[in-house]
Amino acid sequence: MQIFINGKELQATLENEKNAFEVLKPIEEWCNSNFFLINKVIIDDKEYSSEIDEEYTNISIDTISKIEIEALTHSEYYLSSLLSIIEYINIIAKTSSLESSDIDNLKDGLSWILDSLPRAIFLCNMNLETYNILHILKMIEVKLERLNTLTDNNADIKSIQDFFETDIKSFIIEKVIPTMEVVLEDAKINTIIIFANNITKENSLYKIGTLPTFLPLIQEILDKVVSKLQTGNDKDAFLYAEKFSRIVEFTFSIISTVADVYSLDYSDISFNNTNLKDYIADFNDMMNNVLDAFSNEDYISIADLLEYEIKDRIENIMNYIPEIEKHIEKLNV
Repeated sequence: MQIFINGKELQATLENEKNAFEVLKPIEEWCNSNFFLINKVIIDDKEYSSEIDEEYTNISIDTISKIEIEALTHSEYYLSSLLSIIEYINIIAKTSSLESSDIDNLKDGLSWILDSLPRAIFLCNMNLETYNILHILKMIEVKLERLNTLTDNNADIKSIQDFFETDIKSFIIEKVIPTMEVVLEDAKINTIIIFANNITKENSLYKIGTLPTFLPLIQEILDKVVSKLQTGNDKDAFLYAEKFSRIVEFTFSIISTVADVYSLDYSDISFNNTNLKDYIADFNDMMNNVLDAFSNEDYISIADLLEYEIKDRIENIMNYIPEIEKHIEKLNV
């Protein structure tokens, strides 16, 4: 039987385990002690509950060929919860016509948003008041109460459809989605910040291997800095520049901490004949050029440096991650 955690095969020898529960429970305990949460369990291509409970005692290991486990850090798990909420909100916005059979599901969905959104935002280390979420939640609650009143009074489907279109759907599109776009952006940034904490020998391989998944966000924030500068929106450009600086800081913090944990010498890790130590030094020099341009209020130079120098360097540094993983895996043998 093969066991994979986040795509990497677990080198473990089974002894007296008789069922899937006895195999998975120690893995769950290891995840919990290393700040991970099991998000998905797939046994022979069939997905099961992420809760490792008595259900798994009914699955004999003699019938299993492969177990695949997706484990997320706490911050990634909270972010995935927020993404699920936003995905559902977008489904409401794209609903072209509300049918009678959809009404109960809509009620349940709105109730789920009311219950889940505050918790997800709080766990992403964010403040409800900062994003005016309390007002949005109150408005959703009012609209849900109105929807319940309509159905309790046996209103005709046309009245309910009109209410959905003019009140619920329009509010979702005009108010909720724009707010959630800002919330999601900041939640992703906070995810990187939280992700950079609690790096140990037990989880460093996973953390360094996960780093490239943050590249699209880094690129997105960088592109917004450039766009704001090029259109003369200096105020927003500075806001996004600050966000970009924080992301880069914590990205390199992860790389640096993993080196410390395993006593890695990054001059021994190379890609395209350039070692990682020199590459980081070159990147830092280029970032200092950006800071000098900011000091001189040379916004054209800032935009050019970010777009044509920093962006490529950020992308290329991710090529070193598989090399770092190889070094760590050799040390773990």
